[in-house]
Amino acid sequence: MQEDCSSPAVSARGRRAVLAEGWETLVVSGSLALATVPGLRERLLRECRSPGSRLILDLSGVTSCDTLGLGLLVATARRLHLSGGDLRLAAPSRVVVEALDGGGLIRLFRFLPDTGTAAGNTVAEVPAPERRTVA
Repeated sequence: MQEDCSSPAVSARGRRAVLAEGWETLVVSGSLALATVPGLRERLLRECRSPGSRLILDLSGVTSCDTLGLGLLVATARRLHLSGGDLRLAAPSRVVVEALDGGGLIRLFRFLPDTGTAAGNTVAEVPAPERRTVA
């Protein structure tokens, strides 16, 4: 089932039962910032309602990410963890990786190389995306 839920710059193009059993994927694209965070927050709250929810956020299409966007990612991960669930970030764009790294938050998340990665009934993980040091 494919849903279309769009705000001015963030589109959550549906929920898909892909990867390992029990995991839902939400595709986020555009700006993850002040204008779009409230709408995405509402969508994520709906996705995380049941205890033990497991969510994958495909962030490959995110073009900008500010502190509110980072706060939303952290709050979502915390909410899921406290309810016995889990969050993975799939294929985060370079701007997301740089924002997470710059905020010292990259170590808080588990990453997937893409939304098509699965190994049996478990989600395959990869190390945090490579960070580049600018001289």
